[in-house]
Amino acid sequence: MNKFLKIIAPFLFFLFIAKAFAQDDNSHEIGFIFGSASFTTDYGQRYNFMSNVGGNVGMGVGVVYYLNFTDYRYRWNQRTNYFAEHFRLRGELSYMSAKLDHFGIYAEENSIWGEKLRAMHGKASIINLGAQLEFHIVDIVDFGSRRMPELQWSPYISAGLMVDYYNPDLKSDLGDWKQDISVIYEKWQVPGAINVEPNFTMSATLGIGTRHKLGEYSDILIESRWQYFFSNYVDGLNAKQDPANKYNDWLLWIHVGYVYYLN
Repeated sequence: MNKFLKIIAPFLFFLFIAKAFAQDDNSHEIGFIFGSASFTTDYGQRYNFMSNVGGNVGMGVGVVYYLNFTDYRYRWNQRTNYFAEHFRLRGELSYMSAKLDHFGIYAEENSIWGEKLRAMHGKASIINLGAQLEFHIVDIVDFGSRRMPELQWSPYISAGLMVDYYNPDLKSDLGDWKQDISVIYEKWQVPGAINVEPNFTMSATLGIGTRHKLGEYSDILIESRWQYFFSNYVDGLNAKQDPANKYNDWLLWIHVGYVYYLN
């Protein structure tokens, strides 16, 4: 429990910041997002297209909540300050999962080691809870109030922190690796190099996206987000002794969404 409280502290910090900056007259939005997540982990050769983009791809879905620091729906003539008119806070609960395989020249080798790589199959499942701060180039009040019809797009960038619950899995076509570790590629036969126990970690996010007006009370969004985990066990693998093991796991999530204005 203490570990969980330490991990969730940044999320509570974001809520504190929101309260500190928010005025009494706020506006709120809810929505959902879904899309394709490309995982870059210890599965596959580094810089290989199938490893990083085309192969280890899964799906993600989530629900989002937006806090705007001004009420743009009913106080159309109210002007506040630059922060309130260009920043909004987004809370998110999302789930993503992908099957993982080895790609690249080493997995293609006609050898026992190539066979062991091809026989390894993993899965990463992640639940994210966190907050992101968005900066919108277009004035949020002008875009949200709909009083300027020429404003159809609202591009933005975002950054945030997530608390992540991950649950990896690993299987081998050559046999039960828990009973016979020799079926696994050599660098993961070292104690501690494999850990498929569920656990918590954190991640940092950077995103770029845009909103587009859909109706008087709704928008659609398109976003690309990079998410870097503070753990290298999200996929269950971490060969610490391997010089090629330089980075933690990360992913790129490209998604679309629908946002509805509550007030």
